[in-house]
Amino acid sequence: MQGGALRGGSLHKRVVMVVSGALFALLALVATVVTDLYDREYPQAIGVAERIGLDFGSSRFGDVEAFDRLAELDADLGLGLVKIAPDLTGGGAVDRKVFVAFTPGALPGEFRWFGGGVAEVVGRERLANSYASGSYLVTRPGARVDAFAGALTEAGVKVQVRVASVAESVDFVLGEGSFLAALLAAFALIVALALFWLSMKARGRALRVLAGSPVWRIQVQDLAGFVGGLLVSGAVVLVAAGLYVGLAHDWLYVGPFVRVLLGLQLAVIGAAMAAVLLMSASAWPSARMLATRQPAVRSLRTAVVVVQAATFLLVVSSAGPAWTAYRQASATAAETAMWQRLSDQVGITFGVSEREMVAVEPRIGDLVGDAEERDALAFSYTFGEQNRLPGLTDYPAASLVNQRWLDLVTEGAPRPALEPVPREEALRNGSGLAANLELWSRDRLPGEQVLGGFEFFRPVTDYRLPVATAGGGGQLDFLDDVLVVVVPSVRSAFNDSNLTSMMSTRNVVLTGVGGTQELMKRHGLDLKSLRDRDVKGVLRVVYIAEDGLLLAQFTAYVTWLLNLSLVALVVAFAVAAGISALITALLHAKRDFPLRVAGRSWAQILRGRVARELLAGVGLVVISLLFQQPGAMGAVLVVAAFGLLAVALSHLFAARWCFAGVGRRRI
Repeated sequence: MQGGALRGGSLHKRVVMVVSGALFALLALVATVVTDLYDREYPQAIGVAERIGLDFGSSRFGDVEAFDRLAELDADLGLGLVKIAPDLTGGGAVDRKVFVAFTPGALPGEFRWFGGGVAEVVGRERLANSYASGSYLVTRPGARVDAFAGALTEAGVKVQVRVASVAESVDFVLGEGSFLAALLAAFALIVALALFWLSMKARGRALRVLAGSPVWRIQVQDLAGFVGGLLVSGAVVLVAAGLYVGLAHDWLYVGPFVRVLLGLQLAVIGAAMAAVLLMSASAWPSARMLATRQPAVRSLRTAVVVVQAATFLLVVSSAGPAWTAYRQASATAAETAMWQRLSDQVGITFGVSEREMVAVEPRIGDLVGDAEERDALAFSYTFGEQNRLPGLTDYPAASLVNQRWLDLVTEGAPRPALEPVPREEALRNGSGLAANLELWSRDRLPGEQVLGGFEFFRPVTDYRLPVATAGGGGQLDFLDDVLVVVVPSVRSAFNDSNLTSMMSTRNVVLTGVGGTQELMKRHGLDLKSLRDRDVKGVLRVVYIAEDGLLLAQFTAYVTWLLNLSLVALVVAFAVAAGISALITALLHAKRDFPLRVAGRSWAQILRGRVARELLAGVGLVVISLLFQQPGAMGAVLVVAAFGLLAVALSHLFAARWCFAGVGRRRI
């Protein structure tokens, strides 16, 4: 009897160690994500201590003057200033960035991310065609950031300083709903583990009460045994994970990683201690259960059912958002690839007064015509929900494009990507567009006449065409239901004033920095020509893909976080269901053993308890479906089916394990 008790004690301690080890390994994955995110925000390999956001839009500086001023402040204050920009020659890479150092030779030519990618450090010449507004990094310790921020604020620059903080990255991760649900599932798992521990100790606790041991001593001993197992398991995972990070990544990342993982472990262990204390109070050690021959774990059954139901509800509730995230991942990948294809496209910014803008408009019109002849001009101008056209009844959006734009964005798309729209249908939906074309027309032609010279298409089934929002500053929308209006000649269709306006909003883009600068010089729009005509402003060539590429990269990373959270939830539910089934099997062990010996099948023995849980699970699924989007219901049903199957299998394995344990006199 004593040997069996020892074996039982060793068993449940091993279960606690193994399950908590798996939980802490899951937390190590969370810590890896947080550390990766922290390194993306504050690259540790170059010693980033602060991240500064600068907005020169309301300042007195143009981009060139702004960069000159930043270089002066960097030299005076010893900042080691670096600007973040996407690598526009990345060849399709989704997370490559370049770091532009204002001080030559201050940083190595390249460095490695925590996630394994390589980042390149380049010289200030990379900023020749970039905006001054954006994110900057301070790479020197003890830099006078306050003086830097103060000097720029006085000049009208909007400055936002963020100090490197792991807690900020943790807050961001917790702000993601699905990932927060995964952490809640981890807490549910530790509560289930606490239930398992108390169920294993219940009979021994009652015997110690019979022996006259004080209740408080029993509680302290059980709590110390449980928490001690968690601490040992957590310490093993912490050391092993820290060594892995140091050896596989770099030792400089061990500090942030360990801080995150240790914080998560302490939070979980704290929750476990609270759960043990609360459930101990509800299942106080008593000799009554021995006198009445009741199973020692009966008082814990309600808590187990609640934990399992809550975890299952978390899984099915997160399935819809995770499926949506998966679908968005494909769209994000397509958007990233699209921005890469547009990486050599540039726009022209106008740092001129209103009077000077009017003066340069005819030259802009000539430049557009010249660029069209070279097939170096792309155009897209889309009316959608925010600026819907009157008369557009059959389509939610209409986009004016030229053939060059279609060639750029449909590269690699299914052929054909577009199908013709009957002219009668197009003209019926084009009354509002015709009214605008009459105002925009270069030759003051009637809008219907201008529209009659265009061609009309729509995307084929399951294809989403990238188009630029009207006045959106280069924002792309991927639309599968849009009336595509192909303009034969942008120069002929629009007057110079509207062409200039469209170019300023990046609805008209050009190919290549060098070719565009040559066109500007030919048409008297370069700096020297403007000064010769007493124009004090400046027109600059800038890449259009920078902001969009960075945003698409960031969205892809967040999508990866959401999918990882679903995996965490599934693991947590599977373990919780297994522990719940084990407790149920222990409660029914005296009933199941003789039935099985008598020849009953496991299906007959388990039919009642499994059916009840499956019916309860179906009810939870129905409740979850009420709050899901229609397109996500299929994913919810698939995950729910997995969960219900896991419940049935957990009961089968647990009952067979208990049967074997009773037969060997170990239970």
